[in-house]
Amino acid sequence: MVLTGLPLNIDFQQILLHLANFAILFVGLYILLYKPVKDFMDKRTAHYKSLDDEANEKLANAKEVEEEYQNKLKAVDDEIEDKKKAASSELDTMRVEREKEAKENAEKILDDARKEAESVRANIINSASKDITDMVSQAAEKIFMSDDINKAYDVFLEDAERSVKDGE
Repeated sequence: MVLTGLPLNIDFQQILLHLANFAILFVGLYILLYKPVKDFMDKRTAHYKSLDDEANEKLANAKEVEEEYQNKLKAVDDEIEDKKKAASSELDTMRVEREKEAKENAEKILDDARKEAESVRANIINSASKDITDMVSQAAEKIFMSDDINKAYDVFLEDAERSVKDGE
């Protein structure tokens, strides 16, 4: 045993050997454990980061697609609204045309009815004129054919006087 003269029997050679063993153990563990575990953790982190980036990219794409579909739906809604307005306008135009046709037809029907009524009226007047003429001629024949022309003449004069008195 070598006594170095230090109190408490401290052996620096043993301390240095232990330090060397610790350094070798540290380097060995660093190479065998720390570096592979760190590489594994970095790969894992990168993998999850890539998954997160991919998910964010897909989410962004989904939002773009959703926005595109919303724009398309809005465009379709606008187109539907425009077509409704156009159909409503066309319907109003058709309604106005139908009303115009109906008024024209009604006017034509009324004109035809007026013409027919005028024709019927003229026929009635002509017929009544003929009937009156026939009645007057028959009355005249009866008066002139009767034996008592003087009596008939007197009756006529009396009727005329009565009508003049009633008319005053």
